[in-house]
Amino acid sequence: MARIRLESPFAERIDGTEAVEVLAPTVEAALRELTDRYPQLVRLIWISSGVVNPLLAVFVNDKLLEPHELSAALKSDDEIDIIAAVAGG
Repeated sequence: MARIRLESPFAERIDGTEAVEVLAPTVEAALRELTDRYPQLVRLIWISSGVVNPLLAVFVNDKLLEPHELSAALKSDDEIDIIAAVAGG
């Protein structure tokens, strides 16, 4: 199973859970499984059906994914990190 690691803003909404294991064929499917399991994360992760919030950075095994790469296949030992982007200047 792939593992999704969650930073504080996400973990706090699901009782401090910092990692969730998912069985999904793609990164997008893993995010969908996460939000199906924890609906309180839907508004943080998705801006509409199938569109990931552009203020998030999604990494697989420490590689930043571009939005079009969310359809990438997952292996059972992959680690996904979801990080809220920091804006400012």
